[in-house]
Amino acid sequence: MMLQSLVPSKASAFLVVLLALTVGSQVQAQAVDCLVTPSDPSCVSFVLPPATVTADLEALCTQMPYMPGCSLYSSCKAASKTDQWCTPFSVLADICSVDMPMMKDCKNYVALCGAAANQTATSRPSVCKSAPMIEAFPTTKNASALVIDICTEMDMAGCERCPKPPPGAYAANCDTLGTYAILCKAMPEMSQCATWKSMCSASSATASSLSFQSSEYCAAGVGSPDMNPPAMRMYFHLGFADYVLFEKWVPRNQGQYVGTWFALFFLTLFFQTISTYRTCLEARWAEEQAAENDNSSKSDSSERLTSLGGDGKHRSSIFMHWIQLWRQPWSLKEVKQNVIRALLTFVETTLGYALMLVTMTFNVPLFFAVIAGLTVGSVVFSRQRSAGVARGDSNSSATGCAGCG
Repeated sequence: MMLQSLVPSKASAFLVVLLALTVGSQVQAQAVDCLVTPSDPSCVSFVLPPATVTADLEALCTQMPYMPGCSLYSSCKAASKTDQWCTPFSVLADICSVDMPMMKDCKNYVALCGAAANQTATSRPSVCKSAPMIEAFPTTKNASALVIDICTEMDMAGCERCPKPPPGAYAANCDTLGTYAILCKAMPEMSQCATWKSMCSASSATASSLSFQSSEYCAAGVGSPDMNPPAMRMYFHLGFADYVLFEKWVPRNQGQYVGTWFALFFLTLFFQTISTYRTCLEARWAEEQAAENDNSSKSDSSERLTSLGGDGKHRSSIFMHWIQLWRQPWSLKEVKQNVIRALLTFVETTLGYALMLVTMTFNVPLFFAVIAGLTVGSVVFSRQRSAGVARGDSNSSATGCAGCG
């Protein structure tokens, strides 16, 4: 009877001891503060509560919204992005690992993962490696200095986003990361874009950094049109995106590009139309003027000038005759002709220089849109031009020299 009573008592004692050990281990595990001793083996799977991470980010970006990490945070929130570099803990790493580890609201991140210089591969929780900072991510001061340097050297599209800060300011109070990316996408060969190239060159994430290559800040055609300005390439090239005379005229797909090609082609034909019309109009005016003039007096004047030869006296007589012509008052007919002449010259010259600027985009198809327009126009208006030139030559030969007296 006594033996039977001892068996349950031993079992109960064993269970009590086992329970005590279990409770003790749990108490010991709960006693480890991973923000104080993140290298403890029990902290490998520890993560900061999402609310804590969000609160730290909001506090940091309220104080300094122009930090590159805060620019990225705002972009990710606005579009509800799920990319790896948009995870809140990774954005916190972008701010606290290198840029601003001494800020008060970075203390949780620094305590858990340490500043970049103190991180090791084995002594930190796994979240520090699974959601690291972006490789070569610029600091606030560096990004601001690079933007100011680029815009001081060259006033590019995008510089208006970041006004130059007042003397003594820590950094430009603007979206420095977005502006820096826009400027370097447009002219990636600038020396100031070396940091941008480093940030965008990594093709895969490492244990201590995150690839940013496919983001809107690096990849062409990703994100809004504002984040994808046409690259300034001073050599013949292909592709859709190029400025065509105006900031907003940027073809970005095949349909827009084909439409731009035909628009330039017909604009060139219109230029040829204006040019031909002015040539023919000048010839007709010259013919009318010749008919109104006294042929005998003009013939005498022509013979007199021709007999003088090509010496200085001859040139002086022509110059004096020009002065006499300028002194004569204009008739109503001449006023009308000169108004039309001025308008046609203005339109023709404007179109001519605009088409020249189009060819200077160095975009091969757009270049040949202008060439094709000039070629087709020369054929379409060949007879009109020949008739106008022949009429002008006939008038010149009849009078000796237009405007020579």
